[in-house]
Amino acid sequence: MRFLLLWLLLLATNLSIASTTTPIQYHFTPTDAAHHLAHVSITFPNVTSKTFQVKLPVWRSGRYEILDLSKAVSSFYAQDLHGQAIQWEKSDKNSWKLFLNHPGPVTIGYQIYANTLKQRVIHIDSTHAFLDASGVFMFSPAFRDHPLTVSLDVPNHWQSRSGMEKSSSHQFVADNYDQLVDSPIETGVHEFLSFQLDQQNYEIVIWGEGNHDIADIKTKVSLLHHEAKKIWETFPYKRYVYIFHAGDQLRGATEHVNSTIIQQNRFNFKPRKPYLKVLSTTAHELIHTWNVKAYRPAGIAPYDYSKENYSDLFWMAEGITSYYDDLFLLRAGIFKPKEYFAQMAEHMKNHLDNPGRKVESLAQSSFDTWLKDDAQQSHNAAVSIYLEGNMVAWRLDQEIRSLTDNQYGLDQLQKLLYQRHHNTNQGYHKQDVLNLLEEITGHNMNAFWQAYVEGTQAIDFDQLLFFYGLQKTPKEPSADAAWIGANLNIEGEFVGIKTVDSDSPAWHAGLTMGDQLLSINGIKLSPDNVKIRLKQLTIGTSYEIHYFSAGRLRTTTITPVDTPNPDFFIEPVDKPDRQQKARFKSWAGQDLVPRKK
Repeated sequence: MRFLLLWLLLLATNLSIASTTTPIQYHFTPTDAAHHLAHVSITFPNVTSKTFQVKLPVWRSGRYEILDLSKAVSSFYAQDLHGQAIQWEKSDKNSWKLFLNHPGPVTIGYQIYANTLKQRVIHIDSTHAFLDASGVFMFSPAFRDHPLTVSLDVPNHWQSRSGMEKSSSHQFVADNYDQLVDSPIETGVHEFLSFQLDQQNYEIVIWGEGNHDIADIKTKVSLLHHEAKKIWETFPYKRYVYIFHAGDQLRGATEHVNSTIIQQNRFNFKPRKPYLKVLSTTAHELIHTWNVKAYRPAGIAPYDYSKENYSDLFWMAEGITSYYDDLFLLRAGIFKPKEYFAQMAEHMKNHLDNPGRKVESLAQSSFDTWLKDDAQQSHNAAVSIYLEGNMVAWRLDQEIRSLTDNQYGLDQLQKLLYQRHHNTNQGYHKQDVLNLLEEITGHNMNAFWQAYVEGTQAIDFDQLLFFYGLQKTPKEPSADAAWIGANLNIEGEFVGIKTVDSDSPAWHAGLTMGDQLLSINGIKLSPDNVKIRLKQLTIGTSYEIHYFSAGRLRTTTITPVDTPNPDFFIEPVDKPDRQQKARFKSWAGQDLVPRKK
């Protein structure tokens, strides 16, 4: 009865579930670096409900895949202010329900296994700890908007960095859980550099040994800052943190609200070619600070951390960003035009070589991005929101320029999305985009959308290139014109098949993903000779293939045909006209130099 009266008193005085002054306290303590273990405790102030739920996300922002992050949690417990155990039960794979005997502060704790560095979630060793809160820190839906502190019990000589503001050397503060989950923490021994551009403060953090040059990275990201300012004019952050991990077999990156985590092989920062890929990734993540963080599709605004978040506009978040990353490098003068043209040709070739582009639309791919099919199925029946979105973004940019006599381009759409939909809790819809496109161009863009976004209409690349004074130039005829339609895995001892194009010679020969090729006309195939052997095949000639499929020795016949998509260069036309030069200049940020005969 006493407990019930207290409960009613709290409700009568209009107190909310949580205090509005006392922050939630998160504590993180590495306990066994060699075995990647840590202890987490969280204290929620003044819980007044009889049952109290805590959860860990099942995915993390920036990666649209269910990761089931709670599999790293063990030894969960809950207790009250006096250290008395609170009864609890696990209600589903990522939720714990607590049963309180009386109101007051509640502390939960658990052990976390911290060894998912390649997934950019959490990692602990003797030199550092990297924390993406989605895989480390639980939250209560009732306290999601509550202020919080994060304290790290780490060695004194370590340095702690994050997009969150510091309250002490190893403590951060956040307005709510959403800010915490979008602000990864890097604490440990690392290189550090800070500088200011305009009114924005930048920090570069590099953990790991490699061939990087932090001063040169500063120079390059400074150029990216100025390119971003040209499009969006203002910045959604006052401070931005670049976190780099340099290590063995590391790749990938994740955007966050005012920071990014970029992972690279430790020796990818030299020579120039791999370094340009690092810089392209860096540009990609910075662009995401606007396109997906400052404005994003309605399906992921706000985030629901406990299930898939669906949208048929994911291609705008990822594909448009992929379109801009290399373009930023070109406009900034980091890419030479010839290097950019080579990248463009590679993207086009990958697009043309993907049979799935004739089957699945960008809208479908966006909605189904949570589905992870095997490589063979995806190759023939699906498209990537990154690659296909890149190609359609390029085509959309051209369409806008064509309809406005080059007065506007895709930059204007991005600027207006930022101005009109800069609210992380209210995303934009398809009709919002179409309305903005009509505002920019003065034309209804429904037909374009139905053809290229909701349909699978092929892009006329010759026309698209010519618009900018560019052209495809076939490479010299080569022996690889004989095509079988199989993508090979030639690492290790065997020649394996990654994917087979539908309706290709390899497809009709019965070859499929996972098969191991043994010989052609009785002569052994090996990783060392397979490329040469395939180049020696003759179009229209039948060859006997021995191979293993599902562990059984099999024989088939394959007849190469002409390659449907011959290799090509992209280069300027001989005599670009005035309009082509003007379009190229406004698009690429530099003059078009005609090719030399």
